[in-house]
Amino acid sequence: MLYGKQKVMAVLALLALAVSAGAQARKRDVRRAEEKPAGATHAVEQPPAASYLSGEANVAVSGNQNPVVKLGLSPNGATIIEFPASDKLFNIIPGNSNLVTVEESPTKETDRFIIVRPGDGFSSPATMAQARRTPATSVIVQMTSGLVLTFLFYPVPQLAEQAHRVVVTYDRNEVIAARRASGLAVNLDSGVEEKQRGTASLRVAPPNGVAAPVASAEAQSPEESVPNSRHSGDADLKSPPPGESRLKRVDLGNAASAALAQALNNPDSFKKYGDDSHGLSISALPVRELDSRAQVAVFKVRNNRKAGARLAPGQPELYIETVNDQGKPVNVEAVKTYVRHTTALGDLIPGKAVEYYAVAYEAPILGARQRLRVAVAMTTAADEPAIALLNSEARKGGSKK
Repeated sequence: MLYGKQKVMAVLALLALAVSAGAQARKRDVRRAEEKPAGATHAVEQPPAASYLSGEANVAVSGNQNPVVKLGLSPNGATIIEFPASDKLFNIIPGNSNLVTVEESPTKETDRFIIVRPGDGFSSPATMAQARRTPATSVIVQMTSGLVLTFLFYPVPQLAEQAHRVVVTYDRNEVIAARRASGLAVNLDSGVEEKQRGTASLRVAPPNGVAAPVASAEAQSPEESVPNSRHSGDADLKSPPPGESRLKRVDLGNAASAALAQALNNPDSFKKYGDDSHGLSISALPVRELDSRAQVAVFKVRNNRKAGARLAPGQPELYIETVNDQGKPVNVEAVKTYVRHTTALGDLIPGKAVEYYAVAYEAPILGARQRLRVAVAMTTAADEPAIALLNSEARKGGSKK
């Protein structure tokens, strides 16, 4: 009996020790919790979103400022940045053209705006992982007054978050006065003609009184290629062929730009549209001679649908069509184009809208059964473009046959 009583006592003692140990463990846990810093947590905190401009924005600059402007940019968007009419672009310095590209304009010497688009690498997972928090790259713009503006582009996933249009305003005289007071250069376009620059930046404004030459494909750097223009890829624009060395070559870029501006100022000069093809129709003006080897075609494309029309790559396209005795096409040959100017942005024609085009191209020699045509096709109907005649028959309205 005594032995059994001792056994019970031993079990009770072990239970008491276990309860005491558990109580001490709970006290240690409470003590550790009390010793933790206030607000400590195991949750991973995301960095706060940066403050950047979106939608339509206005940036007012004082004369003594060289601001850093933060802009949201979507992988599927584009941003136009406008500057005062009293100043001109002088230098554009892209940070990383694989992330953000500045669209080259054939009329850059007289432009007061730049168009920025996302590059091939802008939508990469690494870039989009930093969406809304850190800038992907920058573009620095210097005006002829000397003002320097830095644009930081923040990746944003939605088009609604990006800056679509940014208007920069300032007083040019105030900028010049502030820079002179600081001993900085002003009126940067008033110096002597400079040598060809490298590809680190794009010099925009030519010196006063010096005409901007038409760059050949050999001399033009990769960053100075023109998205809205086509170049021949040979020496056609660099020097005339033998026998024409004394003929003055026309600045094709300026000629096409002037033709486009004249068309915009005289919309009634377009008399008739051709047949509708999937909502698109073309009205063309008579072809103009530029010099012994170049012509310019001016036409406008109307989108008759309510929805926007995205043009297929390489459109509009000029070609020579050869027909047989029955008037049926038997051969089609592409025409070499030099420069293309257009009012369209991103090859998109909005619904119920009209966009204008001026294309400088190599003047063809046409046979009696050959016609010069222009074709414009959408991405959803690339095999059935709208067509217009550009040679003498175009005077009758460029109807599609």
